[in-house]
Amino acid sequence: MILFATFIMLLGFYLVSHIESLIPIPNLGYFSLVLFGSIAYWLVFGSMGYQKLFQRPIHFGKNFFKYFLLANLFALFLGGLITYLTHLHKANPADNNPLWFFFLIMPFALIGEEIFSIYFYNLFKLKLSPLVANLFVCILFGLIHYWTYFNGSVILTIIQVIAVQGSARFWFNQSYEKSGSLLTSFAIHYVYDFIGFMLVLFIHR
Repeated sequence: MILFATFIMLLGFYLVSHIESLIPIPNLGYFSLVLFGSIAYWLVFGSMGYQKLFQRPIHFGKNFFKYFLLANLFALFLGGLITYLTHLHKANPADNNPLWFFFLIMPFALIGEEIFSIYFYNLFKLKLSPLVANLFVCILFGLIHYWTYFNGSVILTIIQVIAVQGSARFWFNQSYEKSGSLLTSFAIHYVYDFIGFMLVLFIHR
């Protein structure tokens, strides 16, 4: 069942970028990971496990601010260091979307990413410690952003996505672990990305 569910999860991720070639509806791909990811999670962890993802967070405010701050500090430091050393950086193409995209579409895309990440986090925890499971998910989360941030160099792109996207994911996962709810990691992820995109839009106005 785990192998089948993981296939469903990866199919949902694949369709994020490819479903519109099959069904030409704009932005449809951003909803695929929510749907397929939910099915995969339910297959492995059951309906109660899926419902538990969205339970009321423990100490939401405390965990939100703590891990939001840590995610930003690590990502800014590592991102700045990599850019300084390599002079290579690729922005997220989502920067080019209209403002409504960040309110109406991006939340669904990020919920999908959260289900994807927490699925593998809880799956790895079946055999590994939470810390090791988190580190594996950080690497995986960074690598799935490879083509989004490809800067012309395979090695440097891998370093960038694992260091920046992966380090942020570490703190998103920690917020989920401490609060017991995906709602906390989603809120941090959304505000983290939203601020980043808004800064880019403001700078390029």
